Amino acid sequence: MSALASLIAKTSDDAKRLLDAEGVCVLENVLDARGLARVKQALEAGIRSDESKGVPVRGFPFDPDTRNIRLFDLIGKDPVFVELVQHPLALELVRHQIGSPFLLSNFSANVTAPGSGAMYMHADQGYVPAPWPPYPFATNVAWALDDFCEANGGTRFVPRSHLRDHGPRAPFDLEETVAMECPSGSVFVMDARVWHQTGPNTSREQTRAGLFAYYVRPFIRPQWNWYQTVTPELLATLDGEMREMLGFGSNVTSSLESLYSKP
Repeated sequence: MSALASLIAKTSDDAKRLLDAEGVCVLENVLDARGLARVKQALEAGIRSDESKGVPVRGFPFDPDTRNIRLFDLIGKDPVFVELVQHPLALELVRHQIGSPFLLSNFSANVTAPGSGAMYMHADQGYVPAPWPPYPFATNVAWALDDFCEANGGTRFVPRSHLRDHGPRAPFDLEETVAMECPSGSVFVMDARVWHQTGPNTSREQTRAGLFAYYVRPFIRPQWNWYQTVTPELLATLDGEMREMLGFGSNVTSSLESLYSKP
């Protein structure tokens, strides 16, 4: 943990300073034991549900093998995930980075398994042509549901790579990366320009679960099409802030009419 000690923020102001200077910050103890248990239970239920329905949870093109589990559409899985993406601390840091309004582009889980390989090196705003302007187009807020460490596939990143004006270019030396290490219940936030990857899980029996909420400036098309998966019943339970983040507008009546009354 010593190599990452300088990235630990005690306050939201510390976190903002670190995001600006380092591109990454860590906030510990954001979720307590009860909160962690609730989220992990919802994650496990979501994985079982998707597997029972034949929805793929393994073997995606951006993973090198079929060991890791990825769960998508978390907003539709359990109300606890809605709470996480609206966590006041997370939204404060997102607004600091990309302003307001913004969209929730995606919210997914990544569970590494023993023996799983590393994801390719990338930056989350890799779709933006270089040279990049000196500010991010998006922010990634990650929730550590287990301890993150080098052995269990903790996210690897290139320190201060957000200060470059482009994403990673092959070939890239893995030795230049640092593995994220933080206790369960932590949140770590990454500027979308930071070069990073899922690390290889070299442990014998540890899994590592993390949730990744990806927020983007409002002119960027979201990765996930919420219009296809958010049901009228779910939409009716969401407040104006959440509906805005999903692209429905703040008024639930007009949102439902525009989405479900089309000819």
